[in-house]
Amino acid sequence: MKIVISGYVGKKITGIGRNLISLLNNATGGNSFVIYVNEDMAEDFTFTNQNVTVKTYKVSKNSSMGNLLWTTFVFPFVVLKEKADRALIPNFTLLLLKFKPTYVIMHDLIEYNIPNKFSRLKMFYRTKIANPMTAKRADKIITVSNNSKRDLMKFLEVKDEKITVIYNGVDQEKFRPISEKECNRIFQERKWSHNYILYVGTIDHPGKNAMSVIKSFEALKKNGDYEGSLILAGMPGAGYEVVEAYINESEYKNDIILPGFVTDEELVALYTCCDVFCFVSLYEGFGIPPLEALSCGAKVVVSNVSSLPEVVGDLGWSVDPYSIDEITNSIKTALETEKTDDYRNAVKEHLKKYDWSNLGKQFEKVLCE
Repeated sequence: MKIVISGYVGKKITGIGRNLISLLNNATGGNSFVIYVNEDMAEDFTFTNQNVTVKTYKVSKNSSMGNLLWTTFVFPFVVLKEKADRALIPNFTLLLLKFKPTYVIMHDLIEYNIPNKFSRLKMFYRTKIANPMTAKRADKIITVSNNSKRDLMKFLEVKDEKITVIYNGVDQEKFRPISEKECNRIFQERKWSHNYILYVGTIDHPGKNAMSVIKSFEALKKNGDYEGSLILAGMPGAGYEVVEAYINESEYKNDIILPGFVTDEELVALYTCCDVFCFVSLYEGFGIPPLEALSCGAKVVVSNVSSLPEVVGDLGWSVDPYSIDEITNSIKTALETEKTDDYRNAVKEHLKKYDWSNLGKQFEKVLCE
């Protein structure tokens, strides 16, 4: 079977892109995959699976509108030209035209859960046009958590049998604890503190709720419960200026580090050496950072909403993301809790659900249905 994929995943390879690459690398059942990517993104798409062919199209990764138009109006004809058996769209889109069975990965419906996540125009477009039409016209929808499946059924009235849950995975070869020596080398290069609470994700407001992490950190400092720093690793997102203005007025602004985008090597070091990883997003379709943090041996505090309790299971502290007191107290408890062998073994067992080789097989099986 030949599957042709629209490979636009944004300006950088983040969670959605890594998820797609990992699924394709582990779809080793003999099917043929052709993925079309931006001409200025081709070097980021490398595959170990010899059944994956990368082709490019002449739209920059920086052109959101250009990519929307290409995926909506050109990609369906590319699928025809390639004589594909299936088409796959792994990112948010508007599905208007299709000439072959078209499968869509819908990671989340954050716009229905965070009313002010986007501008009014973008909210209208996503909730009233793109999402309903894509959900209706897709032959099959793949999503990444049972929470997202429930949202698809609730907000878009998609029938149960049309949705398949395939978790995001974690590369446990890459995301694993590294040595203190290696951490020290990276930290010395970046001039980072060695004692820190860590947040990883888009720095936005209110969606990822970075503000509550900052306020909880301030409370820990004021109470004398923590002497280290706070590292907020990630690119600016919507509402970043609100977060930035708050930090600039903070009594502890010199202890709050904003390194921006970090490499995978730096990310592994940050996960490995953090005192606590705190991710109290208001909504996540899946939530990859807490899983990566667990895989690197971190203690994690997450929100008790959306998919995050599902992803972390019993291995972390789940908190009300709107309660600064609850977040603060849970971080304090985590700081005081030692990691035992039983805990480490439980993490290993939990991570088996997110093994890419098994997820790749599930993915390929769904595409062939």
